Amino acid sequence: MSNSFIKAAALGVLVVGLSVTGCSSAAPAAAPSTNCTPAHAGLTTVTGGTLTVAAPEFAPFVTFGTDGAASGIDSEIVKAIADMECLKTDFTKVEYSAAVPAVQSGRADVAVGDYYRTTSRAEIVGLSDPMYYDGMGIISKDGVSDLPTIFTRKVGTVDGYLWVPDLKKVLGDSLKIYKSNVEMWADLKAGRIEVGIDSIPVGELHAKDNPGWQVATAQPDDRIGASVKPAQAGLPYTKENAALGTALNEDIAKLRSSGKLAEIFTKYNVDPKESQVTDNYLLES
Repeated sequence: MSNSFIKAAALGVLVVGLSVTGCSSAAPAAAPSTNCTPAHAGLTTVTGGTLTVAAPEFAPFVTFGTDGAASGIDSEIVKAIADMECLKTDFTKVEYSAAVPAVQSGRADVAVGDYYRTTSRAEIVGLSDPMYYDGMGIISKDGVSDLPTIFTRKVGTVDGYLWVPDLKKVLGDSLKIYKSNVEMWADLKAGRIEVGIDSIPVGELHAKDNPGWQVATAQPDDRIGASVKPAQAGLPYTKENAALGTALNEDIAKLRSSGKLAEIFTKYNVDPKESQVTDNYLLES
């Protein structure tokens, strides 16, 4: 079941001592070259020489192979950053709701998994500059993207996304809300709804395996705030580790300017335009 509905919830009520439930060690950390010169010297991490990463399973951002190795968009970005800083990576698999508390309590350096940059999250952890947009994706047979047309059809979405409250105001009880995108896709294929709304990367991941369905970016409509100002995903890091935050921001900028971010998105069949972030903001939550 998708964990995407959890990310939009405010995490400010979580306490520092919260335990990491359901965590397990992933594959052994990958070692950088012994001749490596770090982009930022003297970084302090939970374990010296290693970037400890709290990582929930959430495709296409984070997935774990049968050998325990982490892959996915966020995983590859973090691995690239670790390489730039001459750090090994140690991915620890956790439940989605446990990743940010692991960072908050200092048991992990960063978390991966499409974490939104929100005001409530920024109160408890540091947040890197945005890596990419997580826009509002419209899933349909004909590639429709204008919301007034969409509102004339049977619409479903996954609970917890930032656009859900606004959609409820417009569509009322006619909006069908699902606990997971697995359930939404079942109704799309069965014809019980005509349009599904999910994040663009997640929608494109599922559309790839469902021929005939298209994912389009929602055109801006002032009634739906997320269509005007899409969420941005960043890396939560331990708030007190300002030097790590600076390194993350500068390394993300280098990965973007070099084309590496776009390359990673293309590898996972997600529109690389989502990685071309031109502004920097926190969403109110």
